[in-house]
Order: sequence, then C-alpha cells, then structure tokens
Amino acid sequence: MNKLPLSVFIICYNEVDRITLVLESVKDIADEIIIVDSGSTDGTLEIIKEYTDKIFFKEWEGFGAQKTYAESLCKHDWILNLDADEILLDEIKKSIAKVFDIPNSERNASYSLDIRHVSLMSKSIKPNFFSPRNITPRLYNKNKAGFNNSTVHDKVINFDRSKPIKLKGAVAHISTKSFSHMWEKIRTYSELQAYKWVEDGRNVTYFQLIYDPFFFFIKNFFIRRLCFVGAEGLVMSFALSAGRALRIGMALELKNRKHRT
Repeated sequence: MNKLPLSVFIICYNEVDRITLVLESVKDIADEIIIVDSGSTDGTLEIIKEYTDKIFFKEWEGFGAQKTYAESLCKHDWILNLDADEILLDEIKKSIAKVFDIPNSERNASYSLDIRHVSLMSKSIKPNFFSPRNITPRLYNKNKAGFNNSTVHDKVINFDRSKPIKLKGAVAHISTKSFSHMWEKIRTYSELQAYKWVEDGRNVTYFQLIYDPFFFFIKNFFIRRLCFVGAEGLVMSFALSAGRALRIGMALELKNRKHRT
C-alpha cells in the first residue's frame, strides 16, 4: 500500500508494551507520524525513534489540550488520530486509502472509525464481532473539522456540524495492560471528570451515589456489551461502576470545599 498524504498523530505516556503494534499499523500508509509525549520514562521514546523523528514533548494538560497541540503540528490537511493503544487492522486501512481515491472537494469533513475492545486475556489482537465498540470520528480534514479542547471529552467536531461517515473495518483497542492499570486509568479519569463537573456547575447530589453506579454497571455490562468479554468484562463493569461512585464522591468533596472558602 502506498503512503497517503496523511498525518497521523499519537499522544502517549509510557506505552512501551503497545506502541510498536500501533506504529507498525500506520507506517505503510502515513506520510507523516507525529508523536506528542508527556514524559515517558519506560523506553517508549526509543521505540518511537525507529519510526519517526517528529517527537514533541508537552506536559500533560488534559486530552483536548494534548490533541489540539498535536493537530497543530501536522503538515497535511488530512489527519488521522490514534491513541497509543489503538491498532489499524487491514480492512480499515483499505477503507482509509479509498477515501483518498475520492476528489478532495467531494470528501466528507470527517470519517468515523469502529474502535473495538480487545480482551486482556485474548491471544489475538483481532476483536470479535460482539466486542464492545466505540464509533467516533478520527480521520478528518483539519480545515473542516478538529478536536475540541475539553480536558476529558476530546472529540472531533465538524465545523459545519455535519455528521461524519463511518468507515468499514475495525481498529483493535488494547485498552487494558493489566487490571491494576485499568483501575489507575479509571481513577484518573474519574478525578478529571469530577473537576469538570464542578467547573461546569453540574448538580451533584448524595442521592446519586445510591442509584447512579448501579445503572452505570448495567449500561457497561449489557448496553456497551462488556458481558461478551467474560470475566474481564465483569471486572471492568464493576470497576467502572466504582469509578462512577468515586467521581460523584470527588465532585461532592470539591463542592463542599468550594463552599467553605
């Protein structure tokens, strides 16, 4: 497959276990690979240097800030963003290539990728049909779309508010390195979200601690299909539910602290 006039950017921090798979999946299609690192110390950067010399440091300021900064470094109009645990599989790479067969003036502002969870206990990186999924825009023309600057909810927004088109094929999402790593991610995200809730003036009550984590478990285990990931899905659903409770508790703590000052 020939390289495309495409900039791929990845934000990362200590991803030595997964970054090789990600970079291998894009090296043959991307003319440019941009890395924005926030201080890796585990050998991640040594691996990255084998694939690109466009490595930039930015102290962590939240997902939106990291991604908008990375976006500003890209030389091509067309940009693909991947997280450091997301791997392009063959079919989605072909779909991306087909976008560039369309005249530029006729392309959509953005295209969504089907990002599917790969089980921690799986021996293959290929997700199954029932794997939990997140369909979200990641391939876009920076003149017509771009990431918002949210600390938590980073997402590509079409400037004209049109809808992205979903591409055929899947991206393998190896989101969990270990259960302890999973919990640390949930804890960090819960803290960021708690600050965001308070900053936005969101109403948070003690009563939410009674019902909200329970329904969050139901949402993740059944609606988001973690029930198809076996024991790992059960553990993840309980952990996400606990993270939800932690988020509410932290928000209440911050509100009370704010009122005391």
